Amino acid sequence: MKIARLYVWLATLGPLGYLSASGTVASFVTLPLVYWLQNKVQDEFLYIGIVLLVFVVSLFIVKKVLEILRCHEDPAEIVIDEVVGCLITFWGVPFSGPAIVTGFVLFRFFDIIKLGTIKECEDFVGAWGIMLDDVMAALISNLILRAIF
Repeated sequence: MKIARLYVWLATLGPLGYLSASGTVASFVTLPLVYWLQNKVQDEFLYIGIVLLVFVVSLFIVKKVLEILRCHEDPAEIVIDEVVGCLITFWGVPFSGPAIVTGFVLFRFFDIIKLGTIKECEDFVGAWGIMLDDVMAALISNLILRAIF
């Protein structure tokens, strides 16, 4: 039972997943991690390798939480997908004030509005659907950020 609580705690980032606007809050609290990673990991390929590892671990955690909750949809309290999304959004983008604000707004916009392909990613079953819409929103946000900065 303790391991089940750990999975839920990780997927919800502790109490953050239960707050109002939990996805936005989770994205915001991920920014210091992005800053730290960008300062410690100078190689873009190593950075994306770390992000891929975080993605795979997060996918596993979300899968376990869906089993624990006996749920198939995207519970609002699962916000670990926003962490992965933020990490992808800022991949290879110089971390500056304007880039942070722009990237944050872009990622939240695309994650909330779910235009086109982003919405289609939700059709994937279980953990894949929960994770992939954020990944797609982040990739689009990253491309726009790279074009701007």
